[in-house]
Amino acid sequence: MPLDLSLFHAAIEKLESERVESFSGLSGSSGVLFFSMLSSPCLLLCPTEESASEFYADSLFWSRSLGSSTPLLIQPKDSPERLKSLAELYKAEKISDTKVISSVNAALSPVWKNGEFAALTISKDSQIERDSLIADLQKKGYYIVPVVSGRGEMSIRGGLLDIFPPDSAFPVRIEFFGDQVESIRLFDTDSQLSVKEIESVVICPAVDPDEGMNLIELFDKSILFLNESNDITRRYPELLHSLKERRIINLTSLPIKEEGALEISSISGFGLLPEERDNIGDFIKRVGLLRGHYFILMVCSSEGQARRLRELFSEDSMDVPIVKNTDAINHAASPVITTGELSRGFAFHKSIILSERDIFGKRPVFKPIKRSRVSQLISSI
Repeated sequence: MPLDLSLFHAAIEKLESERVESFSGLSGSSGVLFFSMLSSPCLLLCPTEESASEFYADSLFWSRSLGSSTPLLIQPKDSPERLKSLAELYKAEKISDTKVISSVNAALSPVWKNGEFAALTISKDSQIERDSLIADLQKKGYYIVPVVSGRGEMSIRGGLLDIFPPDSAFPVRIEFFGDQVESIRLFDTDSQLSVKEIESVVICPAVDPDEGMNLIELFDKSILFLNESNDITRRYPELLHSLKERRIINLTSLPIKEEGALEISSISGFGLLPEERDNIGDFIKRVGLLRGHYFILMVCSSEGQARRLRELFSEDSMDVPIVKNTDAINHAASPVITTGELSRGFAFHKSIILSERDIFGKRPVFKPIKRSRVSQLISSI
C-alpha cells in the first residue's frame, strides 16, 4: 500500500492548466511535498527566515524521497551562507531553470544581474600578475589578515596567497613563482596544513552588491509562490502591489473552502500525538490499530532513533522495517520507518505521515560551547 499521491497530482494539473491560483488546507509539511513534486522552476517566498529554513529542510526530505531536483535556499543579507548559496545559483547552467526558496527579506536584497556574477578562475601553471590579482580580490570584498581563518579573508606571505572563498568548505593556498601559479592547495584553517592539491579554483565575490535588482526581479520569468501568503501580506503590505504583472500562486495551511482546497488534515485526533496519550506504549498500540486502515510513514532524524522506534514495536510483537527514504513512499507494507529531517506530519486519504516530533515530542535545545578559531589555532601550534 504505497503512499497515494493522486491528490497532489490533481492539484499540480490544476496549477499547470492555470485553473487555480491558490491552494489551501496544506497542513503540516504537505505544502512542501506539493512544492517538491513540481517540475517547473520557480521562486518560493516565506514570511520569515525561520519559516524559509524549515520549508527548505522539509524540501530536502521530500525531494530525496521523490527523486526530484533539490531546491536552493537563499539566505538573507549578512548571513555567512548567503554568498555560498548565490554562488551555487549563478553557477547553474541556466538560473531561470532553478527552484529557489527564500524569505521575503532575503529576496528583496540586491543581487547581480544574470551574467554579471564576477567569479575569477585561477588554474595551475597560469600566468597572473600577483599584485593585480590582490587588488582585484580586494575589490571583490576580500580583506587582508595575518592568518586566514574565516570566509572572505586573504593572507599574503612571500610567494603564498591564501584565500577563503565564501562558497568553499576549505580555504585555498596559491603558490607563485614570480607571476606563475605553481600550485593550488586546499588547507585546514586550524592546523594551516594542506588537505588536497587541486588543478584550478573559482573565486567568487566576498560581498553582496550594494544596489541592483533583487531576487524577485531576477526570477521575473518564473512562477512566484507565496507560502502562507496572508502572513506575507501582513508583514509586507506593499509587496503585492509591486507584483501585479506576475503570476502568483498562494499556498496556505488555512482551511479555506475554494477550488484549490486540498483534503489534508493535521494528525491530531488519531490518538498519536504526545498530548493525546499517556506514554509511548500507547502510541505503539494506536499504530497497531490504525495500520490496517492507513499507510503510516514515520520519519526519524537519525538511524539510532529509528532503531529505538523499531525496538519499541518489536516489544509489542510488531515487525516494522527501516527503509531508505528513497524507498519509503513506495513501500508495500505499513507502517514503515525512514530517516530524515521533517518538521511536522499530516494526514490525507488513507495516509498518515509522522515526524519525530509527532512521535517523541519536541526535543530540548542544547547550545554547545564552541571554541574560537583563534584558540583552536593556538592549541594546534
